Amino acid sequence: MAGVAPLTASWRNAQVLRWSLFDVASSTWIALVPSFFGLYFVNVIGAGQPQAGALWGATAAASLVLVALLAPAVGAWADRGGRWVRVIALCTAVCVAATLLLPYSAAAGLLAAALLFVLAQAGYTLATSQYDALIVRVVAPGQASRASALAWAIGLGGGVLGLGAALWLMHGVPSAAQAARLPPQFLLAGLLFVALSLPGLVALHRLLRSAAPDAAAASVSEPTGPLAALRAVGRTCRDWRRHRIAFTLLLGFFLVNDVLVTLQFFSGILLRDRFALDIEKLLWLSLLFHLVALPSTVLAGQVADRVGAGRTLVGMCAVLAAALLLLAHGTAPWTPAAAAVLLGLVFASLQAVFRALYAAHVPPAQMAELFGFNAVAGRLSAALGPLVFGVAAALLGTSSALMLMLLPLAAGALVLLRVPARS
Repeated sequence: MAGVAPLTASWRNAQVLRWSLFDVASSTWIALVPSFFGLYFVNVIGAGQPQAGALWGATAAASLVLVALLAPAVGAWADRGGRWVRVIALCTAVCVAATLLLPYSAAAGLLAAALLFVLAQAGYTLATSQYDALIVRVVAPGQASRASALAWAIGLGGGVLGLGAALWLMHGVPSAAQAARLPPQFLLAGLLFVALSLPGLVALHRLLRSAAPDAAAASVSEPTGPLAALRAVGRTCRDWRRHRIAFTLLLGFFLVNDVLVTLQFFSGILLRDRFALDIEKLLWLSLLFHLVALPSTVLAGQVADRVGAGRTLVGMCAVLAAALLLLAHGTAPWTPAAAAVLLGLVFASLQAVFRALYAAHVPPAQMAELFGFNAVAGRLSAALGPLVFGVAAALLGTSSALMLMLLPLAAGALVLLRVPARS
């Protein structure tokens, strides 16, 4: 594979470990901000305003649509100039700056808070889409699922660290006051992201300096400006048949990710409303989710490399369907914990295995650009999912809305089942 430095026989090598450091940083943000800022947005900033819930759904959708519009061109620009680390650093800085301002958004009102979250979410997603693309320069295809899963599991350690600190901040706070005490958690998320991303960015720079000399040479002979990047994206769209398997994978991911991100944005609100859980209990559930996800993600990568990524993804879709059924119809006190365990088994695993399967069908010379299209599929489905779920929940009730999510999940599993493990 062009652009990949010589690898050791094991997928657990120094290159994979250096690459995974940025996963640790980004995992702190995803564990502490999206779901919990939704609670803060609706219950504190928008308290007493009936449109707050609808505006939160629109805010989540807007942040994802913005990424969908930008990601392919940003990826093509990074590819053509070998600017991957520079782009990741810039997008991380945007995310961190907006996140550090989130605690002060209550005084500015709903629209200002919505804008800050859109910037933070867009910066996070653009940074991680470029980071994900670098897997093709880190590990050989036959080891990709295990390496991707290992990096994701290591990254989950950042989430565990952040949740432990958030629980310490929330300890002893009365339930009624916990939502209003979330701002320090957002400050914590921004500070952890910037502190942990610095060693991750240094490691990525050193990794690419030795792993991608061909890309740097190619960037000298090709136009590298924004217009050239846009033209490259246009050519890729016109020549989609050359990347037919990759685009088929994106269709499957579009459908499954619709379910994943809807749960990510609404799980905290859903569990709080249906089971009367306070913020501290939600943090404990999130910690349980992460502790289950750590070993299950590593195991899923090993299974995928042995039996095939497509079949492994379909099996995980079945577990995700069980979690949806439990959330839709479960009423017992143990339901939230059981749902957290089921989601922990597959949530990170599914994304890690998909990352590796998609990378196996991406040309190294277009890695960031085509992972930008992956961000398009993920963000458009994520934008559509919360909007559809919100409308369905309002018209039919939460249980029926959860059951409707089984339809795109089943369709996505069927698409993924038809894709070969690697080219």
